[in-house]
Amino acid sequence: MELKNFQQDVVDKLLAFIAPEYGVNNLTIKAPTGAGKTIMLLSWIDEYIRSTADNVAFVWFTPGAGELEEQSRDKANSFSSIKAQSVDDALLNGFERASATFINYERVVGKNSKAMLTDSERDNLVDKIEKAAQNNRHFVVIIDEAHRNDTKRAREIISRFKASKTVRISATIDDPRIPDTIEFYEVEEEAVIDSGLITRAVVVNEAIDIELDGSDEFAILFEAAEKKRQEIVKSYSENGIDGVNPLVLVQLPDESTPDLSLRIEKYLQETMNKTYEGGKLGIWLSDATRKKNLVGISELDNQVEYLIIKQAIATGWDAPRAKILIKIRENMGEQFTIQTLGRIRRMPQPWRGHYDVDLLDNAYLYTFDTDFLNGAFAQGGAVAPTPLLNLKDEAKNLKLTSERVLKYDTVLNEKLILKNVYEGLKAHFKLTEDLEGNYLIFKNQSYRMGDEIITSFKQGRFDTLEHADKLQDRERMVKANYQDNRIDLLHAFHELDRVLHLPVSKVEAMLKRFFLWRGYPLATSILKLDANEWTAFILNNWREIREEFRKIDIAQAIQGSLDLEDIQQNDFTIPLTERYTYNPRLVNPKNVETNTYLGYTTASIAVRPSLVERLMERWLEEYSDSVDFVYKNGDKGPQYFSLIYTTNGGISHFYPDFIVKMKNGEIYIIETKGGEDVKGRDKNIDDYAPAKYEALKKYGLKYNVKWAFVRDMNEELYYLNDGEWISEMLAGSWKSIKELFE
Repeated sequence: MELKNFQQDVVDKLLAFIAPEYGVNNLTIKAPTGAGKTIMLLSWIDEYIRSTADNVAFVWFTPGAGELEEQSRDKANSFSSIKAQSVDDALLNGFERASATFINYERVVGKNSKAMLTDSERDNLVDKIEKAAQNNRHFVVIIDEAHRNDTKRAREIISRFKASKTVRISATIDDPRIPDTIEFYEVEEEAVIDSGLITRAVVVNEAIDIELDGSDEFAILFEAAEKKRQEIVKSYSENGIDGVNPLVLVQLPDESTPDLSLRIEKYLQETMNKTYEGGKLGIWLSDATRKKNLVGISELDNQVEYLIIKQAIATGWDAPRAKILIKIRENMGEQFTIQTLGRIRRMPQPWRGHYDVDLLDNAYLYTFDTDFLNGAFAQGGAVAPTPLLNLKDEAKNLKLTSERVLKYDTVLNEKLILKNVYEGLKAHFKLTEDLEGNYLIFKNQSYRMGDEIITSFKQGRFDTLEHADKLQDRERMVKANYQDNRIDLLHAFHELDRVLHLPVSKVEAMLKRFFLWRGYPLATSILKLDANEWTAFILNNWREIREEFRKIDIAQAIQGSLDLEDIQQNDFTIPLTERYTYNPRLVNPKNVETNTYLGYTTASIAVRPSLVERLMERWLEEYSDSVDFVYKNGDKGPQYFSLIYTTNGGISHFYPDFIVKMKNGEIYIIETKGGEDVKGRDKNIDDYAPAKYEALKKYGLKYNVKWAFVRDMNEELYYLNDGEWISEMLAGSWKSIKELFE
């Protein structure tokens, strides 16, 4: 299974965290629902077990009655290195090395706590824990959905394991703000959206017909939801997406009376013909007699169309085909609200990601509960999707040529990547076939050589924590060991695979071909290091190596190292409808007259995370007397305007930020990047900006279109559209934005 970049970042963080020398023993991770936290945690456990001989057992606590521990354990069984077991298995077998024991809190702190607390002929959990400790086995504890069950009794049970490391993870957990003892790590929701794992947005109460006669509000909500469900079914069919039956979740309050569920069941069965007997209606309440049609309900093609639920939906239950939520009313907490919304945000086919169809790439919420909506907006930073906005007539005639990759998976073969990297290193360092001479070249370039790893520590004194920065950094040397430093090496390989565009195993193989001595030289041999010297070389210098690999990758991108015969050129027109995010709490937002869409307001500009984008839109609106219209391009999908650029590893799409048409008829394609701060420090985080700059320059020359890269400095805008890419803005090449449109 190939992890998304943000998921690999989490795995890397966990691999670093589990090391005994890591500064803290408690890590709290906040990750949006749908980020794949189970897969991230299991990938970490699997990689750690495969890569080390550590005498460790993992214990994974899950909450509630949603059978979350069973889902997690089932997924763990697909990882060959993990010995997944239940609490009952642990009572029989104990906590073996490389085991992962999945425990539902209900089994140890709820009504069924016999497994932990009763005396019996078989060993109880405490005895098994003690036996593991006698075998010098240490525990790593994972607390899933950590915002729940944080009780004295639960903490007492967890403390029995005397965990060497503890990981808490949840979508709604807060930063404890005690970094000296608990590190906080947050997965940004934008990264999960961009990966295609969750929907682009949650659309609220779309196409509600308030004229319907429904005093209990069922008719209004259910009719709108059913109409949307049918639209989704039709769109799946039209777009060739087979085997996905969209599910509508109907959520009841935890403390609702039986009468409410009976009324809903009656409405669904008698008015909408969604019956239990027909297989289109399911129910999942805490009462054992109130569970129907649940077998296989998470399967994408399951025939159940409506599921009535309570708490189970907020404790990790996974049904990616759920697209619509009907929220009758809200009596739970704000945290529960966000968990619930997360249930409908998963994309049904995560390996495929977004479909680039607005209807299918969003989730839908229907409710008249104002408090529920306010809580959702507050938790999500008060950002919401706009209704569908219609394109203005004057923008409908714009036509450009958009470039797309016919075979998106087209990549250079591994031998050619190896050849390009080798030749790049050889040219930069002026390397020869004299491997001992190459050793001196690297040493003279300040690369750390030898068989010792450099580690750092703090030394000195301070009176208050505010003055802790006065401590001095000291270094100590530790002998490298190829086996013992395996986790550290994996971290380095992961850092390098981001610029090599190769799997970790191939990265390792490449580094060995370059630098490890096998008793005879290879065509691509650079150094002649033994296993421990090679280990120390990688760990001491991976940052420098990564930078060299990145330069080679960017150089290939600028040169264009691929045959571009597979590039498709399409006529691009601006989409007739579009959604943008906006801040619903912004007071008195103003219409943006220059934007291509009716109803687009300053509330959408306000939520853009990029300062330079906000400055660009506001500047263009200020000069509306010269601007005909401004189109804010999307950042992924065939419906948006795209160019292509190549890297050492393949072809990538590039989506310029703005298309601007002036009243004199001139068209500009604008890409924005971070500029420089007041101290002259570079804010541009896109290493491939030079490659994209070249791609846009070539496009402008080919199609006779004006273009520019725009960056900010001291909240003023500057542009570059001539010559080579220059990072330094004070060199005089970057000119005031006013000159661009003169």
